[in-house]
Amino acid sequence: MEPNLHQKGEGEMGTKLAKLPVTIDRSKHDSQVINIQITKDDFENFCNICGLYRKDFLDTLDASELDHQQGRITERDSLYELIKK
Repeated sequence: MEPNLHQKGEGEMGTKLAKLPVTIDRSKHDSQVINIQITKDDFENFCNICGLYRKDFLDTLDASELDHQQGRITERDSLYELIKK
């Protein structure tokens, strides 16, 4: 299965993602599961493109981890609870 990672109007990020070689297959045992195969270097490129190595993102993760360790968390059953009605 060839992934379509570049949609019209996505800009530079979509163009960079479209160049990442990824193999996607459906599981033979479970129709709800897909298997994604990507090299370590390409995965690191993907993370870089998405901004997962940016200092402000990493600082946010550190603050979130500290909040969690100190018990400042909210139990949720679903992420849909975050959507304002």
